[in-house]
Amino acid sequence: MSVLVRTEGRETAEEAGPPAAGLSTASGVAAVTVLTSLPVFLPGAANGLICAELGWSPVRMGAVLAVYWLASLSGAFVSRRAALPTVVERTLSIALFATALGLLTAAAAPSAGLWISSAAGGYAYGYTQPHTNALLMRRCAPRLRAFAFGLKQAAVPTATLLASVAMPMLAGPVGWRWVFAGTAVVCGAGGAFLVRHGYGGEQHPTRDRGTPLRMEPFLLALTSAGFFGAMVGNGLGGFLVLALTTRGVSLSAAGAVATAGAALNIAVRLAMGWLVGRAPGVAWTALTVLFLTGAAGTALLTRPGLGALTVGALLAYGGGWGWAGLLHYAIGLPYPGQEQRATAYSQMGVSLGAATGPLVCGLLFQVNPDAAWWALTAAGLAAGACVCAARKRPNAGVSPTRNRRRDAPRPA
Repeated sequence: MSVLVRTEGRETAEEAGPPAAGLSTASGVAAVTVLTSLPVFLPGAANGLICAELGWSPVRMGAVLAVYWLASLSGAFVSRRAALPTVVERTLSIALFATALGLLTAAAAPSAGLWISSAAGGYAYGYTQPHTNALLMRRCAPRLRAFAFGLKQAAVPTATLLASVAMPMLAGPVGWRWVFAGTAVVCGAGGAFLVRHGYGGEQHPTRDRGTPLRMEPFLLALTSAGFFGAMVGNGLGGFLVLALTTRGVSLSAAGAVATAGAALNIAVRLAMGWLVGRAPGVAWTALTVLFLTGAAGTALLTRPGLGALTVGALLAYGGGWGWAGLLHYAIGLPYPGQEQRATAYSQMGVSLGAATGPLVCGLLFQVNPDAAWWALTAAGLAAGACVCAARKRPNAGVSPTRNRRRDAPRPA
């Protein structure tokens, strides 16, 4: 990860550094995103083991996971008013230490520690996401920015896959508590690495002392798109396997479909970043197509037959959850110097949607599984409509006091 970030928000493409430096920053940010995501994905992967040991109901475990996203929402809410620190790595290291402490607490005293871990990890994730977004905007060359956002957001489904693979492999031999403790050690090591290597060099004092960014219609539209899109992605992740098995698909086949969907999701996030980095003008079309593709996928999940269900799952994962990097990139790009605050709004929408989607699906699934998928289909269509609303504004995303970045996607 880069050692230093300038906080004036006026770097040119040349000042952003060579591509190698940008890739190093993006890789470091992706690693931090993976680690701060694990407090929600590890309990999800160990759901059955935890409930069996502690005598918890699935509803109680669902509440623990919801706490993570609500804490993430509060972290993003606070971050929207915080001034960007002169060295962002300091904030990231503190977040990793907080995540490590929460995971250790969950391993040592899970009855209370799982709640603490979700709250600490969620707040760290939500607070640092706008900071890392600003870091990518200011340290990556313009052609690399969209791909860097895709790489960062691909870390989220990567964390899901890691948790899903690690828990069955390691929980049997050593127990789920040791998996949590080992992950805490990795988080602590990451924080220590940033302390040692991330604080050097000259620091540029910030000129921005916390002036809030007004919620413009452009920000509201894309924040709403993030809310509806996250409902789809997290509802899908929580209920796809259950939905497939209730339709007669074997557990192994359902797990294979979910794994393939998560892998496709990673590929789509990276591919969209690569595409938009080379053709910025397609950003709006790409966002709209992704949301609509996800809506088509969730609608297909109401159809019988393994073929239709598999295609629906892949479309839903690829489109309905493949938009995250592109959305944060599009909302932050027109606000040079205030990327952190702009993307804090989109992160708030995503966090609220991530908590709402599984709750809505859980309630509807008990009545009729198809009703849950139709609700997510409506959410995907609403997300696409929000993108269209933002796209049609004559000066979409242009802050009244700042100029648009040269690589910003132009509205149609």
